[in-house]
Amino acid sequence: MKIALLRQRVTAPGGAEATLINLAQGLAAAGHEVAVYGTDKEEETRRLLGANIQYVPVPVWGPKTGRVLTYALNVRRLLRRTPDRAVFSLERTFEPQVYRAGDGCHREFLRRRGPYLPAAARLAQSVSLFHRVMLELEKRLFTSPRLLRVIANSRQVQREIMEHYGLAPEKIRVIYNGLDHRKFQPLDEPEAAALKSRMGLTGDSRVVLFVGSGFARKGLAFLLEAFAGLQNPAYHLWVVGKGPLKRYQQLAQRLGLGSNLKFWGPQADTAPFYQAATVLALPTIYDPCSNVVLEALACGCPVVTTAANGAGEFISPGANGAVLDLPYDTPALRLALEEYLDRGRDLRVRRAAQDAAAPLSWEKTVSQTLEVLTEACQ
Repeated sequence: MKIALLRQRVTAPGGAEATLINLAQGLAAAGHEVAVYGTDKEEETRRLLGANIQYVPVPVWGPKTGRVLTYALNVRRLLRRTPDRAVFSLERTFEPQVYRAGDGCHREFLRRRGPYLPAAARLAQSVSLFHRVMLELEKRLFTSPRLLRVIANSRQVQREIMEHYGLAPEKIRVIYNGLDHRKFQPLDEPEAAALKSRMGLTGDSRVVLFVGSGFARKGLAFLLEAFAGLQNPAYHLWVVGKGPLKRYQQLAQRLGLGSNLKFWGPQADTAPFYQAATVLALPTIYDPCSNVVLEALACGCPVVTTAANGAGEFISPGANGAVLDLPYDTPALRLALEEYLDRGRDLRVRRAAQDAAAPLSWEKTVSQTLEVLTEACQ
């Protein structure tokens, strides 16, 4: 099969880009001819993809809105030159045969985000050209007669697409993200203790870990407020990821968090942080299916997140974490943190976390994706 894989960014350090690379390499390893259509520089992209995957640069122009629209238009123009390829898009584009909704449903994201914005920001969101373009692309995508199958990365996303766009359930297949269990795995207690010591912790220290970029959407402010109520010098909050630090540093100072809070910045390798942490906390406003949650569970780290996160489908409350109804419910968040700061290193909890993520693998994700592509082509 000849497959055109569509995604603007290939080299960015995000979950969607990691998914693209794993899918491209897995499909190519299965003997299929794969071409990736992206906007990144050729040299770095070709190095990441490997020699057996073709890379087709797509020209884009302008700021964020212009890039989204010109990518959709230009990739359609380029694909018309190779009509024999099965078009598999990881972006909101015109008329793919298969679409993987790894970014979730934009209409649902805006609905969930609105109540957390000040009145002026809500008004700006409602008239934003970028959001209007995204909604129009999404609507055209899901109503296109050429769209044969949709892959959702959680049951949550499947429900959102059905509710907002009326797609039949048989047209949508849930395929979860894969995991590299050689990288994301638990350490035994002596190894974990040595790792924590190297990272600056004493023996009785316990860590609440936050990993993510886009601090506002991921609920970092709610987490800072909840953590401030714990008031235990042995508890530490680590923040890993990229975001506007000044606002959160000022909030932390007002809350009196002091040296118990550490901003680590973006990290190429997050596995040691999961392995050293006592509990991962992600009180997100909206996440289709957070890779961070899956990675933490695979490392034996329990997770506290929200019902707005598709990855919550892997959490069994009371066994390997907690799922909060509302991101801003800081008393409930604080209670959940207290529970897993106490129980997070318990072997039964860590085994329950690891077992939840055990079925996930990139081999399984690629195999299931190939089944959907084959159905669409037939």
